[in-house]
Amino acid sequence: MPQPVLGPAGVTVTTPPAIETLVKVVQLNAVAADATGFEAFTLPKDSIPIGAYVISTGTNATQTISVGTTLGGTQLINAVACDGAQYSAVGTAVGAQMGAQQTADTLYYAKASATLTSAVKIKVEYYFPQQGNQW
Repeated sequence: MPQPVLGPAGVTVTTPPAIETLVKVVQLNAVAADATGFEAFTLPKDSIPIGAYVISTGTNATQTISVGTTLGGTQLINAVACDGAQYSAVGTAVGAQMGAQQTADTLYYAKASATLTSAVKIKVEYYFPQQGNQW
C-alpha cells in the first residue's frame, strides 16, 4: 500500500490542494482602433480569474483601460490607469467577474478610454478549481 505524502515534521499533506495558474496577455497599441475596443481573449468555462496587472513603459497621462464582456464593458477591469513605466496589480479597478467562476466560455473585450500614447499590456491570471470544488 502506498505511503501518504509527508510534509514538514512528518505532517501529512492533504489540504489545501495545489492549483496551477494560467495567464492571458493582451496588448493595446497606440492606435485609434484600440480606443474603439477589440476581442481580446476568452476565459474558458469553469475558470476563475484571480489577478490582473498593467504592464507599460511609456506615458499615457489620462487614458485608462477596461476589460469586459462587451465593448467598453468593465466586468473584469474597470478603468485602470496605465500611465508611466509599471508592472502593477489593477487594485480596486477590478470588475464583478474577478474571482467569479465562468459559467461558459466567456469572450472579453479590451478598450482604452482614448488613443494611447504608448502600448500597454494587460495580464490576467486564472485557474481551474479541482473537481468537486468551486473555489
